[in-house]
Amino acid sequence: MNSDQNHNGFHNEPLRDFSKEEERASLEKAFSSLKKELPFQVYPIVSGKKKETSLKVSWSNPANRSEKIADIHYASLKDAEEAILAANRYSETWKNENPKTRIQVLINAAQLLRAQKARLTALMSLEVGKGVKDIDAEIAEAIDFCEFYAQEAESLFHPRQRNLPGEENTYYYIPRGTSLVVAPWNFPLAILCGMTVAPLVTGNTVIMKPAEQSSTIAFELYNILLQAGAPSSALHFLPGKGEEIGAYLVKHPLVHTINFTGSRAVGLGMIREAANQDTKFVKKVIAEMGGKNAIIVDEDADLDEAVLGSVASAFGFQGQKCSALSRLILLESNYEIFKTRFIEALQSLKFGSPEDPSVKIGPVIDSESKERLDKLAQEFAPKIVSRRTISGEIKQNGNFVDAIIFESEDPNSPLGQTEFFGPYVTLFKAKNFEEAIQIANNVDYALTGGIYSRNPKHIQYAKEKFEVGNLYINRGITGAIVDRQPFGGYKLSGVGAKAGGPDYLRQFLEPVNITENTMRRGFIPET
Repeated sequence: MNSDQNHNGFHNEPLRDFSKEEERASLEKAFSSLKKELPFQVYPIVSGKKKETSLKVSWSNPANRSEKIADIHYASLKDAEEAILAANRYSETWKNENPKTRIQVLINAAQLLRAQKARLTALMSLEVGKGVKDIDAEIAEAIDFCEFYAQEAESLFHPRQRNLPGEENTYYYIPRGTSLVVAPWNFPLAILCGMTVAPLVTGNTVIMKPAEQSSTIAFELYNILLQAGAPSSALHFLPGKGEEIGAYLVKHPLVHTINFTGSRAVGLGMIREAANQDTKFVKKVIAEMGGKNAIIVDEDADLDEAVLGSVASAFGFQGQKCSALSRLILLESNYEIFKTRFIEALQSLKFGSPEDPSVKIGPVIDSESKERLDKLAQEFAPKIVSRRTISGEIKQNGNFVDAIIFESEDPNSPLGQTEFFGPYVTLFKAKNFEEAIQIANNVDYALTGGIYSRNPKHIQYAKEKFEVGNLYINRGITGAIVDRQPFGGYKLSGVGAKAGGPDYLRQFLEPVNITENTMRRGFIPET
């Protein structure tokens, strides 16, 4: 089977090679040019009109707090009400738009994203402190979402027919209605892009509510989608406080679908709120809510591969990924040797500004995250077995925390159960592979997980018993790729379909079946 047959003609966006001088030069030029534009001004936009607001919040570079990136003008509740009414008014028009027109918006957006890779890289690095290689993968993912969902939409809007003599049966989809997109800051372009273009291409009007920490890149994406042809009446942009603007829109009776990625507490709150509303439809919540992800390394594993994959999974983007490695479960027989090598690997990682492609660990997103993680490090200090300490000068300039390896004998403790969302990982010991799987499964989450093994029985056992939405064997557990590895979990990690998968678009549609008896005795005369 060739790749076209396997992927139905879809091809993932290739990554850039930063070992090439021209790529590095392009990146340096983009950073230099973008810094001349600082600080950006980000406004709410309703029906294409900029809204002047009374509340303005500044955002600084997490790696260098003295560098202001943007002034974010927060939307008011009045703006939110105006946006939802406008989206509702335009809903029928966008629903009846030719699907090919909506599909073309996504194709155009992919082309615009591709043309602006260097600029988007610089902006994401400065706004959220992500490394350029991670950003490159994220831009590729955003492009993939646009092109993959455009292709999937092509097939969705061809009615399915099952006709018999004397009877016609037609099955087709209609849009649900206005969608609220509440996005996270850790993948400020890719996740927001996928969450937005999916309801948009399926004929739903959309309100974008970006994370407070990444409103600038969200504004850039919003403008790209408008430039790509999305009508300003179909797509509205509302930066602001989640507990204010987000909460107001979640409760609004004209919002049909809530598309959320973020914390478990907020996601479950949205589900409860949606269930309690008195509307003439069932409000749907699509939620991805995090994980407490584990990698198991058995006695037959290739330790070179296991160490590299575990380090990348635990400390990539400072562990600020819902898919990040949080628990390393090692068999007794290889525990000490793996522990030693893992500690050595951590100590070799370079800290610093994410503008430098050689830096492996940058800042966490904000001072609140820094304070929370520092408190956790202090609380569990007796369990620390290794700490990659950052110099005081670097810490003074940005939101940097030490990367830490803990060790615990209690998988039921917070080290084994609570999502920390930072560069922290805990080692656990298992007597055998079956116990390792039990430890891995004994959490509320089921998002990502992995094993390193060359034992066919262990690999098969993991395939059957490991409770995760995305299982990775002999590779890292982050970096899911659209179409190849549709992403999403179950248990308390999420509800709904997998992003970048074959059934994701259906979450924003209602299926309808029409049956007609065609054994008529003629037609009435036309008048």
